[in-house]
Amino acid sequence: MQKFLALISFSVLLAISIGCDKAQQIVTPQQQSETLKIGFVVAGERVTYPNGAEMAVTEINQRGGLLGTPVELIGHINKEAGPEASIQIAEQLIVEEKIIALIGPNRSSHAVVVGPIAQQYGIPMITTTATNPNVTNAGNFVFMASFTDSFQGAVMAQFAKSDLGTSTAAIITRSGDLYTEGISEFFARNFSKFGGEIVAHEFYEGDTSDFTAQLTNIAAAKPDVLFTSGFVQDVSLITQQARAIPLQSTNGDPTIFLGADAWDSELLFDNENAEIEGSFFSGHFSPDTDEPNAQAFVNTYESVYESTPTGGVAVSYDAVKLLFEAVERAGSLDPEEIRKQLAATENYIGATRVASYSENRHPTKSAVIFTIKDGQKQFFKQIDP
Repeated sequence: MQKFLALISFSVLLAISIGCDKAQQIVTPQQQSETLKIGFVVAGERVTYPNGAEMAVTEINQRGGLLGTPVELIGHINKEAGPEASIQIAEQLIVEEKIIALIGPNRSSHAVVVGPIAQQYGIPMITTTATNPNVTNAGNFVFMASFTDSFQGAVMAQFAKSDLGTSTAAIITRSGDLYTEGISEFFARNFSKFGGEIVAHEFYEGDTSDFTAQLTNIAAAKPDVLFTSGFVQDVSLITQQARAIPLQSTNGDPTIFLGADAWDSELLFDNENAEIEGSFFSGHFSPDTDEPNAQAFVNTYESVYESTPTGGVAVSYDAVKLLFEAVERAGSLDPEEIRKQLAATENYIGATRVASYSENRHPTKSAVIFTIKDGQKQFFKQIDP
C-alpha cells in the first residue's frame, strides 16, 4: 500500500453515491485550485480498469500536467445498473464536472448509447474495451481504443480453422446484448468464409443458469469447437455443464471451447467450477510481451497494485494516453482540435499499439490469443492486422 501512495500521492479513490443506488463513483479529489478533468466510466465488475487510467494520469502529472495543468480523473463504476445509468453518468460528467474528454464505457451496449451524448456536447470520447464497431456510429467525436469485433471474430474463426484444424463449429450466444450477438455473428460469418461449417447456434437469456437444453442440441451436432459468446458468469456455467453431458466431436474428442475478450478476467480463472482447461480466447494484451513500453507498464503496475494487469487495464491506460498525446499535439484544449489530432494518431506505442485510425475511428492494432493451462491463461500467439 505504501508503494501505491508513493506513486499516486495526489489521489485517493473514494466510493460515493451519485444518485443511482446501483452505481459507485471513484473520485480523484482536487488538490489544486485548477485541474483538467477527465471522465472515466466502467460498467460491470471490471473494477481494476480505473487502475490503468490512474497510472496514465499519474505519469502526466509527474511530468508537470497536461499543457502545464494538473489532471484530475473522475470515474464511475456502474456495477449493476443498465446502460441508462451510464448515460446519466456521462451527462453529469460533461455538464456538471466540465470534463474535457470522456474515457469509456467498456461495454459495447453502454458505449453505443453514451456516444450520442458525447457527440451532442462535442466532447472527445475514447471507449476502452467496447469492441462492437457500431459504438462509433454516433459521430466523429467517438473513438475506440480496442480492436473491433469484426477483426476479433475473424481472428478466432481463422485460428479455429487453420491453427486448430477444425471443420465444424457450434455457437452459444447470450441474446439481447450488442457485444455478445455481434461477436458471434462475426465469428460465424468468418468461419464459414474460411471453409468451416456452423452446425448449431443456440441462444439464451441473460438470467439463464441451466443451459441443458441448448447444450443438448449442440451435443447432437458433435462440433469440433464451441464458440461461447457471453460474460464471465455465463462461461463458467456453460463449460461446466457442457463437460458433464459430455460435449464431443465426431471423433469422440472433447469439443474445444473458444471465447473472446470477455473471458479475460480473474473471476473466470479463479472459478473452480469453470471447465476451461485447454480453451482458447482472444484478448487485447499479454503481460508476457517483450515490447519495452508494454513491459515498463507491466512492471509499474505490478509494483503498485501487486497483481498482473489484464487487457482491459492495459486498454484503459492506453485510452487515456491516446487522449493526452492528442492534446499535446494540438497544443490546445479546444475539443475540435483534440478530435482532429485523435483522428491523426499514427504509431502510438503504449501498453498496446495503435498504428492509425480508420475513417470510422476504429484503430488498426493486433490481437492476442491465449490458451488456458493449469487454470491460468498463457500467451499462445499474436495476430497482426
